[in-house]
Amino acid sequence: MRLALAAWVGAAVLFVMTSVAEQVFPGFDGKVRDQLATIRFPYYYATGVSCCTIGLASGVLCRSLSRRLTVALIIIAMASVVFALDYFCIYRPLQELISPPGQPRTDEFTQLHTWSRNVNMLHLLLVLLAAVQTLVPLPASEK
Repeated sequence: MRLALAAWVGAAVLFVMTSVAEQVFPGFDGKVRDQLATIRFPYYYATGVSCCTIGLASGVLCRSLSRRLTVALIIIAMASVVFALDYFCIYRPLQELISPPGQPRTDEFTQLHTWSRNVNMLHLLLVLLAAVQTLVPLPASEK
């Protein structure tokens, strides 16, 4: 559980850093930027779903459910709902707006992109919070 949650936060941060670098690179035009987004975002969501599912499943399968672990599981479940809403309500409409690649950015694109950034930030903060919950040592009374 600890490894999966920490791995997802690290992978997502690296993904965002490389995505921003690609989007501001002056050698790429709008068409290439759209193609890069179309190629990489499915991997982003697949990795996030895999890591959160592993984290949630391993926490559920843990033999001792402490209060802290229960809180972490609830937080992961909330993060997973946020991620699913992002995928279906924000990411998929965004993908449609850049297909075919190279189209001008509309106000709808800008609004959805802002929503995506904020919702993904919420999702990652929740996963990070759950990861921290699992890393803090339990007091002797809860062992």
